[in-house]
Amino acid sequence: MYIALYDENIKHITNVDNATYDLTQRVYDNDSYTADGVSDVDVNDAKIAVTNDDAGNYKYACFADTVTPDKNKRTIKGADFKTLFDTEILLDYTAEGSFDGRLSAIYNKVAAAVFGGVDATVGKIPVEVIIPNDDTDTTPTYGSLQGTYQITNAYKFLKCYLKYYEYNIDTRFDIVAGKIVFTFVKCSRRLSIGLSDFIHELTTTSAATNKAVATLKYDVETPETDADGNIIYTDVQATDDNGQPAYNDDGTPRYVPKYKPRPDTLATRYYYRDKDNNIVQSDAVGNIEGRLYPVKTKIFESEYLADAQFTAVYELANSRYVDNIIIDNNKTIDPIDFA
Repeated sequence: MYIALYDENIKHITNVDNATYDLTQRVYDNDSYTADGVSDVDVNDAKIAVTNDDAGNYKYACFADTVTPDKNKRTIKGADFKTLFDTEILLDYTAEGSFDGRLSAIYNKVAAAVFGGVDATVGKIPVEVIIPNDDTDTTPTYGSLQGTYQITNAYKFLKCYLKYYEYNIDTRFDIVAGKIVFTFVKCSRRLSIGLSDFIHELTTTSAATNKAVATLKYDVETPETDADGNIIYTDVQATDDNGQPAYNDDGTPRYVPKYKPRPDTLATRYYYRDKDNNIVQSDAVGNIEGRLYPVKTKIFESEYLADAQFTAVYELANSRYVDNIIIDNNKTIDPIDFA
């Protein structure tokens, strides 16, 4: 096993030989990678680390975050390529007809915002993003963003869609082309694995929130009006910033308007997490199979319903329980190769 190190210009620096590595790959969060090996070259400018077997077959690649020397020993700490998405972007849907709610259109919009700008350094190492066509309409779940703009972390924004629609982002480094390749992959394949086949440790975590409500933010100072649209006032005189009685320009007392109570007809969406860890949209009654009890609710409001919907679904996506299965590949009982 050896690790080939490249600088940011994709120039080969050296190989770290007799290497061993520890890799934890995660579906949505960043992978963890550390490696040790031997090299007599001082490495100060490594940017890419490519792990290969003894025959030169590609195994894994990531950023070389640090390369620490100890005599001829080199310890490499990696950083997942997906960290390139961990940056703030502006998604502008203010132009008429600019919002496209198809899932692949949203993925493409984010990718273009991250990698398609004028900042030359962003493209220092070329990046290719492969997104399959997916016409799934996201607006029933997340609403329309038409007429809004979003300043957001690109990966945080993406992750909500990735989790709900069951996509993940595969990463690799194309050595010949000298570029990082991201592929959006729909998780459609199902494998049945019996834990009894393994020596394992199993822990289960479960977050409390199992119901999320998205609704419009209401301005409590919305004045009541009569049938002709005239504001209705109370008999309470308004005060100025100094707490003194306020008057109109003509010298008459200015009164406090009568405010409308919050209507129960405001647009609202309801989302639930069921016993099978699914996120289900329903109505206020929530009469769906597998509802979790006791009910733990979080309510999200925004001036735009789509923003509240996004936050509500993201909350439930992050509240899904996680089965942490630790499998030691060195154990004798290991019938499946996860490589």
